[in-house]
Amino acid sequence: MTGYELRLWRKGMGWDQERAAEELGKCLRTYKAYEKSPAIDRIVELATRSLTLSSLLPALSGKNSAEICAVLDTLLD
Repeated sequence: MTGYELRLWRKGMGWDQERAAEELGKCLRTYKAYEKSPAIDRIVELATRSLTLSSLLPALSGKNSAEICAVLDTLLD
């Protein structure tokens, strides 16, 4: 994941940089540096996926297993 992709993820979540930094357990200065970086730590990328999945849980509750698998395939590809 690049810093640009991290920025796109944050905006897709509807968060400002402060919220994203807080959710990822990073200080704002570090988070801002990540968004300018050509590549970020793998652990941060995995954390973004975890946060995305957590935010989707309420929406997935009424879906059948095939629909859930389709959503997860899209996210994890």
